[in-house]
Amino acid sequence: MWQGLDEFLYVVEQGSFTHAAKAMEVSTSHISRQIQQLENRLGSVLFQRTTRKISLTEAGKEYAIKLKAIRQELIDANNQLQGEQRQPKGLIRITGAGEFVANQVAPKVAEFVKRYPEVEVEIDFNSRNVNLVEEGFDLAVRFGRMEDSNLIARPLCKRIMTLVASPEYLANHPRLTHPYELTEHNCLIAMRKRWRFNIDEHIKEVRINGNWRSNHPQAILSAAIAGIGIAHLAHDIVEPYIAKGQLVTVLDDFQVSDNASWLVYPRKDLLPYRVRLLIEHLTNEFAE
Repeated sequence: MWQGLDEFLYVVEQGSFTHAAKAMEVSTSHISRQIQQLENRLGSVLFQRTTRKISLTEAGKEYAIKLKAIRQELIDANNQLQGEQRQPKGLIRITGAGEFVANQVAPKVAEFVKRYPEVEVEIDFNSRNVNLVEEGFDLAVRFGRMEDSNLIARPLCKRIMTLVASPEYLANHPRLTHPYELTEHNCLIAMRKRWRFNIDEHIKEVRINGNWRSNHPQAILSAAIAGIGIAHLAHDIVEPYIAKGQLVTVLDDFQVSDNASWLVYPRKDLLPYRVRLLIEHLTNEFAE
């Protein structure tokens, strides 16, 4: 039943039969033979093969996701029996995006690994909303307001949004005194074409438009500094550039204060010990 499964996962992770063979210290023909026998037993093609590369079929992708989850459960069970409570070990996969993850979260994760050197960490910088369960991630770092979902979300820190533009842009465009006037301005669009403001003691959305769109805050920031338009970014991102006079805040009195960065993870009856430890480490570090 288990024959060929290790070889299959090695090929998935290494990207080729040759690299998988090197990692397993076996011959490429052995890998090829095991994969062929596995496909025959399953009655399904797992890889699309050409002379230059291989890629997973849809059936292969689904099979790999399920096998990775099973493998991790086996590792977790072994670790628990072998006294993981004394020394956590194993892989933790994290997904997130942006400067906050790189500059604020990653250093704290590094401190955790330094304390527990038998833990492995993989951080995937991905701007899309990754399906944690299907893609085998333990944790995600997400920003904004959390909607109801089948995930657990714990706040790391509040992040106030700020509307900014360069002095050059503001000098050459109509004066901005109310969020509704944003329709007269070039807005730098990140994920959504609606920005939220506190107007007359109610949270209201204002539709915006512009000629610059990106899912990376650094690209939005660069465009704002260059004088292309108005940006709506977390204050911790723009604060150094405000201090240097490269950016100026506008509409401060209309900003909302309910945005935060969150640590998100699947609802599981029993989280691996190492993951629980990292969750506590991160929430404690940000609380300080």
